[in-house]
Amino acid sequence: MIAASLLKEIKLLSRDLHGLAVLFVMPIAFMLIMSLALSRDEDPQSGSRIALVGKAGDSVNTAFAAALQKEQMAVSLMPSEKLKEAQQGLHEKRFQLVLHNPNRADGKLAESLPLEIYVPPDTEPSWLAAVKGVLRQHYTETRLNAYFDDNSGISIDNKQLPKRVRDDIQKKVDEKNAGQFDAVSAFLKQTMLREHYLSAAGAAVAKPNAVQHSVPAWLIFGMFFIMIPLSNVMALERQTNTITRLRLARAGAAGLVAAKLLPYFLINQLQFAGMLLLGRYLLPEIGVPALLLNGSWPLYALLSAAVSAAALGYALLVSVAAKSTEHAVVLGGGGVILMAAVGGIMVPAHVMPEVMQQATWFSPMSWGLKAFQELLLNRSGLTGIALYLQLLAGFAAATLLLAVWLYRRQLQTQVRF
Repeated sequence: MIAASLLKEIKLLSRDLHGLAVLFVMPIAFMLIMSLALSRDEDPQSGSRIALVGKAGDSVNTAFAAALQKEQMAVSLMPSEKLKEAQQGLHEKRFQLVLHNPNRADGKLAESLPLEIYVPPDTEPSWLAAVKGVLRQHYTETRLNAYFDDNSGISIDNKQLPKRVRDDIQKKVDEKNAGQFDAVSAFLKQTMLREHYLSAAGAAVAKPNAVQHSVPAWLIFGMFFIMIPLSNVMALERQTNTITRLRLARAGAAGLVAAKLLPYFLINQLQFAGMLLLGRYLLPEIGVPALLLNGSWPLYALLSAAVSAAALGYALLVSVAAKSTEHAVVLGGGGVILMAAVGGIMVPAHVMPEVMQQATWFSPMSWGLKAFQELLLNRSGLTGIALYLQLLAGFAAATLLLAVWLYRRQLQTQVRF
């Protein structure tokens, strides 16, 4: 009896390929993607592109740049006159950070000014913290080395001089050494680095909070799960033979698809607006910074429509291709999770190795996230998100056209009388 039951279960499992895919294929694929995404073992600052701006030929800047290059950072030395050009390079992606040193090597240590850091608002906070630690360490070392090279201490050890003369000289030496110690102590207590965030237009903006970095990713992730209710409706349509009645009514596939997608499009927009309102009003009530939108509301609406179109195109294609609700969950839900893993939703792209960072361009979620960051953080206009809107629209068009073609075939071949 037990052997027969065991054989029956094995046969049932062998026919349930969707269930087996959930058990084996999805975990393996997810494990491989996440392992690759988190496989970078280099220091966060390694490979960073930095423009060091300061007085041309300054010995401190030259030594500072050499020390940073030993940390595997790509440093470009630029004269002070090219500060604006270096700042422009931030949003052209030539540089990730611009560091302006307003001090001169021969300047007084006690009168040192903070180094000015310029970064785009979408800069990852953890990366910036790591880079600032390296900058602080090497600038302190370089600046103090230059100071002591120009102000070497004096020691007197000549027993032949009269005691009064030796005492007078030693007093002056002690005063000089004390002055050096006070200058170094004052230097170490000063603010060494000062941050500035520059929008896409080059204007200074406030430092973004953690909510502005995290909410867009999960908002886009949630919009793609519109696939679940849509696939349930499509599966129910086939199970109840509604597709036969639609065929008898001579309804066109394109019209039927449009009628199905409109309510789900509106649901996506409610999702978008609801998440933004929660971020704006609920998060402050639980002690978290509020989500503050920057830029034009129409551009956010345009982005929401583009992300929704891509999500609905994917959802409809999965719903039409799936043979059952379970099949749709495996294809659709699994695909959404994999797109999120590849697209920098679950793991920020900056911590990934270079190969995985390039792979994010294959995920529609990544396009939506990059566009959202351009609007919310960099305060870009339409030109700043045009590429991402085109990619989302192209993906939506391709998936919707393929879904309509498959649905038209189903209307012709899956009718039962």
